[in-house]
This record gives sequence, C-alpha cells and structure tokens, in this order.
Amino acid sequence: MRSKTRWTPGGSMVLVVLGAVAVFNVAWATEDAATSVVSTVSDAAGDTIANAPAFQDIVSAELTMAANGDFELLLEMAGAVPAAPKLPPAAHTEIWWVWAFDLDPNTAVTGYPVVFPGSEPEFIVYVSWDGTAFAGTAIDRRPLLLAGGQAIITPVEFNISGTMIDAVLPSTLIGAFPQSFRWGPNALDWAGPIGGSAGYVVVDTAPRVIFNP
Repeated sequence: MRSKTRWTPGGSMVLVVLGAVAVFNVAWATEDAATSVVSTVSDAAGDTIANAPAFQDIVSAELTMAANGDFELLLEMAGAVPAAPKLPPAAHTEIWWVWAFDLDPNTAVTGYPVVFPGSEPEFIVYVSWDGTAFAGTAIDRRPLLLAGGQAIITPVEFNISGTMIDAVLPSTLIGAFPQSFRWGPNALDWAGPIGGSAGYVVVDTAPRVIFNP
C-alpha cells in the first residue's frame, strides 16, 4: 500500500552553507512554544556524490515533536523536486529521501532494508520515488534485534512542495523512545532490489545531531 502522493510545484530555493562542524539546535517551536520541540540540522550545498541532482542535495532538515507525540519531519533540498524525476544513473530502482533515528548507540541492526550487518538506525522514515510514483514509508527495525524478528513496514503521510519534503511519523508507530537519541537525514540511490541487496549509494548525508527534549 502506498500513501497518496502530494506534489505541488514552485517554492523558492534557500541555501544554508556551513562548515564541516555539525550544528545542533533544539528550541521551542514558535507557533506553540508550550507544546512542540524542534531540532534542526544544516548541511553544505553542493556536497553530493555520484553527480546527484540538486533535488537530492540536502541543505537543511528539521524534526518537530508535536504535543501529541507525533514527529513532523522536514527536508529542504538545493533544488525543487520534479513531478516525475528521472532516476539518476546510480538509482536504477528507487530514490530515497531519509530521516534516520539511531535510538540506541549500543546496538547495530542487521536486516531489512540492507543485507550487510551492523547498520545504525533502529527506525527509518523515507519518501521514495520508483520511476512511477512517490511513497512515504516508516521502517521499524527494532524487531530485527530479536532472533527471527521482522522489520515492520508502514505507509506514512508525506508532502512534496518545491524544494521541501515533509512526512509525519505518528507516535503510535514509534511508541516508546529514549529520552535522547541521534537523528539525521540522507539521500539514497538504490540500484538493486530493496531489502535484497547492498546495492545503494548514499549520495548526500547531513551531520547527525542529538534530539533531547
């Protein structure tokens, strides 16, 4: 099941260029200072690999914990996302725009969507394009820590407007989470089957920061 695509053209390009040092900012959201907590991260423009297009070049990301416990996720890219992007040469299968949650620094998860052992994030939310349609997806990888466990894959709501990509991770999906955790965005090109290969390239990544409301 795929979430309904929301795509609207337009939107101005805003570039935030920083040095190599990670920038971390947690502040009360201006709209509702009593109920929402915001964490932001910025990344230099023009630092992609594999000649990735501007719509895969991350310039900023934001994570907001709303009063109801939902996480509102935002990515800003260096260029507007087309209504029907051409898959880059390194992405024969799909393009992913990812928010990764490293909930426990002492664990390394093995399994879907990658086949090699020891990858960090216990939880992933991403918006994808497979050459035909966009989709929003959450992957709970925590069951993989148990023998015989299977990742839980759930569609999530998302929106694309110009350079902005956003998604919502309901509190009912992530459930209990630690008081603080690392998170950060990636842009991926998938060349092989999802979950059946190691055939992907991280074309851009931003610094990981600590979310600690």
